[in-house]
Amino acid sequence: MTERLALIEVLDRDGHVLRSADVLQWPFSIGRALNQQLVLDDPYVAAQHARVTQDDNGGLRLMVGDTDNGVRLQGRLHPRGSSVALVSPSTALQLGLTRLVLRQPGEALAPERPLPVQSLSSSRNAWLAALALLALVMADHALQLDPGADATAWLPVLVGTPGAIVAWCAIWALMSKLFQHRFDFLAHLWVALPWLLAIEAVEWVLPQLAAALGWPLLWRLVVPLQVLLVAILVRQHLALLLPQHARRMTLAVVMALLSGSAVILTFTHNATDRFSRPPYMSTLPLPAWQLATPQPAQALVQQLEGLTQGLQRRVAKARAEAAEAGEDPAAD
Repeated sequence: MTERLALIEVLDRDGHVLRSADVLQWPFSIGRALNQQLVLDDPYVAAQHARVTQDDNGGLRLMVGDTDNGVRLQGRLHPRGSSVALVSPSTALQLGLTRLVLRQPGEALAPERPLPVQSLSSSRNAWLAALALLALVMADHALQLDPGADATAWLPVLVGTPGAIVAWCAIWALMSKLFQHRFDFLAHLWVALPWLLAIEAVEWVLPQLAAALGWPLLWRLVVPLQVLLVAILVRQHLALLLPQHARRMTLAVVMALLSGSAVILTFTHNATDRFSRPPYMSTLPLPAWQLATPQPAQALVQQLEGLTQGLQRRVAKARAEAAEAGEDPAAD
């Protein structure tokens, strides 16, 4: 068998190898003509588009042929007649709309990636996370139900919550089918369950701690932490979907997180004249959990004075807006 000098791989849009060609001798020609050693079916590729040759020192050079579109080498465009040294053992080329990778024997291979198959312990942990998530959602729903509610009031939790999780993971699995050519429903399910449990746990734990310790700041951390956890959840799905673009996906998630946070802060400020909503709990914690020292009644009176001033400012602002709109401020 003739020794393989190099390998040229033709990639699809997702970076997967469509086909490959063994380089058994130099020079190696690439183009659309049938006399080329690698024939590309691309209307934006010339008949004799490019050649890869070996110089006297054993190095490889790319010779751009008679083409109007040139050749992109590592992202840089080289016009017709160019001669470029190929220094890297693995070189990315683009001829027309076709992406190629020239691989040489000295190429350093990336480590083997594990298959997206969960171990038995990981699967068990995921199911435990699912049960804990369902328990938290059911407990929250039970606190919101009116006394004497019938069994049908539990249908949104018992049917809606699992259905929403299945739909969420099914959408990501369909995207995996599009980009990875496999339907990775279970892999996305194992990714989603722990983070969804963390999102629900934050809403339960932090308000209780805030009430027990008397730290209102913990209330205000609930929404930012949940938004951050959602961003991490989406990042984990994207990493499973497009592992070869991990950095780009991280940057996209960070930009979306910053933009979304700015929108949330804007709407919250418009509604409350503050960047965070005031602490509120629909269900009071147990008195035995109270760890902070009770405040005297005078402290509550002083806080209400601040509330009165805020309400007066909002009334003045509403009257000024009504006056600018030509309405009667005293009508309300």
